[in-house]
Amino acid sequence: MFCRYCGHQLNDEDRFCSSCGKAIDITGETELAIYNQNTNSDSEGDLKESFVGKNFDYYNGKWDNIEEKKIKTSWNWAAFFLGPFWFGYRKMYIPVLLFAAFYLAVDLSLFLLKYEYTEETYIFSPIDQAIVWPFSIILSLLGNYIYLKHTNKYIDKSHLLPINAEQKKLWFKKKGGTSWLGVLLTFFIFFGYGFLSAFLFPTNVDKILSIKDGYFYEYPTTTIGEQFNNFFDEPEWEYVSSDSPAEIIRFTGVAEYDGYDVNITVDFILTEDSFEIHSAKMNNEEMSDEEFNSLIDAIFASADNDLTL
Repeated sequence: MFCRYCGHQLNDEDRFCSSCGKAIDITGETELAIYNQNTNSDSEGDLKESFVGKNFDYYNGKWDNIEEKKIKTSWNWAAFFLGPFWFGYRKMYIPVLLFAAFYLAVDLSLFLLKYEYTEETYIFSPIDQAIVWPFSIILSLLGNYIYLKHTNKYIDKSHLLPINAEQKKLWFKKKGGTSWLGVLLTFFIFFGYGFLSAFLFPTNVDKILSIKDGYFYEYPTTTIGEQFNNFFDEPEWEYVSSDSPAEIIRFTGVAEYDGYDVNITVDFILTEDSFEIHSAKMNNEEMSDEEFNSLIDAIFASADNDLTL
């Protein structure tokens, strides 16, 4: 027989549950009667409906088709558009973790291959989309089948619990149904994935942003990226090299000097915890320290950046 409080299997002579410590106040015969009542009183469909709750008719129709045709695929629009958030909404947290693990594996692969993003394609990189979309389509095709297996697992588990029909419905409501808290949990799982990925596998764009979002000590109120982009025409940022212990981030832009447009190139050295200016060129000619300091003063001299070199 089993403990009515925690489901732990008991010996006939036990008077207290060795798992939860509760006193045993039910005989083995009564326990068996409850178990038989649980397994026979409700039809499989009723149990599924209690577990699924909202939109049961939709899922039941999909499941009937899966079982009749003995297939695993059927389309689920919610899984396609919402991806892991649909799984979280339906309290299927293992698929959510598999989503995050898959994305992390993709990031690791691209990191090892030294794939370089651009700022324009950082969020919607073609190679990311080429990998992620097929994966999303596969899960959309298998979503209903995965949900069926998830539901059946809890129905089978409920048959082993020494609880009556009313208690079973409450248990199903707790374990099944929908949950906005599950959506929130999914968000935090993917927030954690994003943080971990950025920490373990920084991309070239992450390194560029570490310069653009940085400050000079003399001008602590405005970021380098904001002022450089405002001051120069045709501003471009590029991750140049990782061949040396220090990595190079290069900025290029066009500015006016003595009435002429000149090309300015500034190389930043990026280390683990800081950065510094490595070199500066005007039309491919090295700038002197005096010229470069004048350049920096001009860039940060006014908020509207209407000064020229």
